[in-house]
Amino acid sequence: MQPAIPDGSLLVVDHSQTEVKNGHIMVINVGEDLLVKRVRRRVDGLIELISDNPAYPPETLGPDMMQQLRVVGRVVYFCRVP
Repeated sequence: MQPAIPDGSLLVVDHSQTEVKNGHIMVINVGEDLLVKRVRRRVDGLIELISDNPAYPPETLGPDMMQQLRVVGRVVYFCRVP
C-alpha cells in the first residue's frame, strides 16, 4: 500500500468493521492470501481490490471468488516504523 502505508508499518485493524465500503483500506483474506487493499464495490456487485502502489494493478473479484473473500477488518490506524 505504498506510498500511503510504508512496508513494515504497524496496523491497527477494527475487526468489527467487516462490511465492504468504497475507498476504505481493509485487511482481507482471499483464498490463502492476506491482503491490505482499498476496496470498491461496483454497481454490478463485483468487488475491486486497489493498491496505492502503481506497480500493482487493480484486481476484480468475480462471482467465483466471492465465496473465498473474507474481510478481516478495516485499517483504522497505522504507525510507520523507522
